[in-house]
Amino acid sequence: MSLRATRLMTSIFLVRNGKLLLLYRFGSSAIPDSWVGIGGHIEPDEIRDPTGAALRELHEEVGLAAEQISDLSLRYVSFRDTGDELRSTFYFTADLRPETPAPTSCPEGELRWFDIAPQTATLPMPPTASVALSHWLAEGRHDDLLRSIVMTATGSQVLSLAQG
Repeated sequence: MSLRATRLMTSIFLVRNGKLLLLYRFGSSAIPDSWVGIGGHIEPDEIRDPTGAALRELHEEVGLAAEQISDLSLRYVSFRDTGDELRSTFYFTADLRPETPAPTSCPEGELRWFDIAPQTATLPMPPTASVALSHWLAEGRHDDLLRSIVMTATGSQVLSLAQG
């Protein structure tokens, strides 16, 4: 097996009043132009703190501070081997507080609110984002479980992780 680089990322699916905020990211070096949550790369000094990295990215990309959201929760950790890189993404969900103005712009692309509905997951997305969002829309938003997503050449697998 050949050696691979690693890429660690975060993504937050931000929710308010039955709507989900997604970013149409364009010009990325890591993914084709597509819909994603708010997030980005984990910096070397953040390796042990993906939550801190997610909050930093939330502030950098849409200007939101930690106190402007609630119920931040790590929901999925994905693993995908692209052949050149082993990519791992920490997927969070959070609610935008009612008194917080909704973000309207992002230097990384176009922001848009979508209905929380199964068809939202059919938007063009990176593979693990699509799996995470599809699963969260169908099942994950109804519980507090942490799950892993493993992408293989033949598909994906979503597994609940037990504490222990």
